Order: sequence, then C-alpha cells, then structure tokens
Amino acid sequence: MEVKQTMINTNLNFLTNKNSRLIPSLLITAMLTACGGGSDTAEITPDPIAPTTPTTPTSTIDDEFGLWLTDLANNHVLPSYQNLQESSALLSKQTIEFCANASPTNAEHLVLQTSWREVMSSWQAIQWLKVGPIVENNRIFRLHYWPDSKDSVGRGVTNLLASSEEINQAFIAKQSVGSQGLPAIELLLFPEASQDILTNANDKDKRCQVLTAISANVATITEEVNSEWQIAGGNYHAQLTQGTGDFSSKKDAVEELVTNWLEQIERVKDEKMLVPLSVSSPGIPTIAEHALSDTSVLSLQKNIATFSVIYSAGGGHGFDNILIDHLSQQNIATEMLTSIESAITNANALAGSYETLLKTEAGRAQITVTIDSLRGIRDVLTVDFVQATDINIGFNSNDGD
Repeated sequence: MEVKQTMINTNLNFLTNKNSRLIPSLLITAMLTACGGGSDTAEITPDPIAPTTPTTPTSTIDDEFGLWLTDLANNHVLPSYQNLQESSALLSKQTIEFCANASPTNAEHLVLQTSWREVMSSWQAIQWLKVGPIVENNRIFRLHYWPDSKDSVGRGVTNLLASSEEINQAFIAKQSVGSQGLPAIELLLFPEASQDILTNANDKDKRCQVLTAISANVATITEEVNSEWQIAGGNYHAQLTQGTGDFSSKKDAVEELVTNWLEQIERVKDEKMLVPLSVSSPGIPTIAEHALSDTSVLSLQKNIATFSVIYSAGGGHGFDNILIDHLSQQNIATEMLTSIESAITNANALAGSYETLLKTEAGRAQITVTIDSLRGIRDVLTVDFVQATDINIGFNSNDGD
C-alpha cells in the first residue's frame, strides 16, 4: 500500500501541474487502485479536452425586435400617455377653478396658459405614434386637428361661442374635430384680440363654458387612450410587444412603428418647417403649428428629441444594440446616431419667436440647416437602416424636395 500511495502522489503532482481540471477524475481512479481495485500497473489516461468553438448569437432577429418593442413600450409609450393624461386632467381641473372665479387675475390666466403648454408638450412627445387606441374613434384628430387649411378650429369655436345651447362635454364630443381638442383650447387661451382674453372678455361666462367643456373632452380622450394601453387596462401593450391583434408578427409591429417614425420626420420637415418657411422672407408664420401661443419651436424641438428615444427604445434595447451586437453593422449604427444627434443639436439652436426666425436671414438659415439634418435621418433610415434590418416601410410622403 505504501508503494501504491507513493505512485499515486507522484502521478497527482505531475497531473496537477499539467492540467488542474483532471484532478477530480484522477482522484477517483487513484482511490480505487489504492484499495486493490484494478492492476498495479494500470495506466491513467486523461480524457481528451474537447476543442472550443466560437460562440454565435442564439437570439433571432424576431427576438431582437421583441426586445426593442418591449423597451420602447415600457420606457416611452406608457409613460408618455400617462403624462398626457395627467397633464390633461390638471388643465381640466384648473379650468374649472379659473372659471369659478368671478374676477380671475392675469396670474391665474397665465397658470392656465402654462398648463396648456404642458399638455401640448406631452402630446408632442408621443404625436409620432399612430397605432392602437389613439387612432380609434377618430381620437387623434379630436385631440389635435392640425394642419387646418380650412380654419375648422376657428369656425368651430366661433359657432360654439355663438350657440344658445349649454355647452358641456357631451355636446363637444359630438361636434366637428376642429372644435374638440388642443388647438381649440389654444384659440381660447391665446386669442388674437385683446378684448377676447378671458380675464376681461364681455362674454367670459360663455367662453369659460366652452373652454371647460373642451378641456374635459381632452381629459376624457387622453384617459381612454392611456387606460387602453396599460397592462392593467385594455393592455394594447401586449399586442404591440408580442406582435398580435392589430399586428401579424413582431416584425410587422416594428415595420408599422418605423413607418410612423418616418412619417413624423417628414411631417416635421415639411408641414412644421418647409411650409411656414415658404420661398422667401417673412415666410408664413400664421400657418405654423401653435402660431397663437408661439410654441412652434418648442413643439418641433420636442418632436426631434423624441427621434433619439425611438431609436434607443428610451435607453433600453434599442436599434443601436440590434445593429451593432446582432447584425454587426457598426457603421450604420454610427450613421443613424450621428444624423439624429445633428438634428437635435440644430433644432435646439433655434431660439426665440418662430415668426422672427422665419423672417430674418439668420433665422431662415438655421431653419434650413435643421431641415437638411432631418433629410439626413430620412436618408439613412430609408436606405441603409431598412436594408440592414430587412424591414419594409411604407408612407405617404409630403416631401417635394
């Protein structure tokens, strides 16, 4: 036994130095030999080590799309609709309080204007998305009817103010879309004529009646949309993230959302910038989005900032992860990110009144640079990006350039 133990120790020391991974199996063999099992002269042959092979991604592109859809929904869509509902509810509440005051102050009127701007900012962050509850029952137009080439908002509000009927939320919900949403509220809170300002208007009671009804209508619309998206509500979240219901697959859902994204790029570039810019100074500031409240610049800045959120899924598993980690398309990822960052930088450089920007040489140059940077996003998105991801997009472009 002493001789055998010596041999075991020698073999173990040798093999430990060569390859520590073999120790467990050798110990078992050595113990059996020491106790009389097997031949004294039996050789211990280590098992061959299997060659290593390069690992490849186990996820499919469909899995990757699912991760993007889920993170976009959780990080951006649900919070955006929640913010829209909360800001709309606050505006409705403050409107009731303001109108209950027989002699509201300018400061209280400013609170209402600020509250409206918060609702509009919340809307601009999610305006790009045109699937699900927002497009049902004409909600998207009831909430925000623009462009308005036929002055549907102006005529609608005028008719409401002239009506002898009591205007309430139920009545508003049956009117034309131009009478129901945020542009109609803007017209009442930011009137062109000073005599129509709520604090001193002769028809303050009627204006308040109309304003209260429209604000309540907006609050109801946003509450319905938010509830239908929430997991504990209508759970449209599941349809989008799983590619079911309105979608035939996760890829189909991605294609629909990327189409929405591209449509918004074109809308910001064309309707919000090129059309008001016109061919020469002073442009056409009166047809710009939110011309009355002079929040046109803030709205398009919000729109363009959202493009980064869409691309990165709100900081989650974004298209950058898919392009780089799954598709090995670092160059395209860099192109996309660079073009988006350039557009955001150029948009944020726009300062002051949109009317001033449209009529000054320097302002028009800044607007043109921003328009060009939006074209840059579009070009990468519609060529390299869709080819790399193998998705199909379709949209009705208003682009004439």
